[in-house]
Amino acid sequence: MKMPIKLISAAFAACIMVGTITVVPTWTPNALAQVASAKSIVDQAKTDGIVGEKLNGYLDLVTPTASAEIRAAVNEINIKRKSIYTRLAREQKVGIADVAGLTGEKLIAKAKPGEMVMLGDGQWHVSGA
Repeated sequence: MKMPIKLISAAFAACIMVGTITVVPTWTPNALAQVASAKSIVDQAKTDGIVGEKLNGYLDLVTPTASAEIRAAVNEINIKRKSIYTRLAREQKVGIADVAGLTGEKLIAKAKPGEMVMLGDGQWHVSGA
């Protein structure tokens, strides 16, 4: 499906920070701390090869032995991503999976060397290898 350039720009802008999308209805110090905490946890887990980006626009665990803290941070970020994808899909009158997939492609393209990414073959690969 061909995506309008407006959708591409909006989806990518929403995900410009690799690993997180920040959607907090009320900007309170506690909410800001939670977002920063989840992002820092996931960023470190990505560096350590525990978490990776998938083509579907969401984060996933590369290894099943991830800590509860990492699992919670991944879930928090994925929930926020879905919220953004849903809003953009409604605005552009396209499917949520279309927005998520387009964003996933962009996030994988921006993955740092050494980070894990899941490509179309369903296998984890080291970015830049």
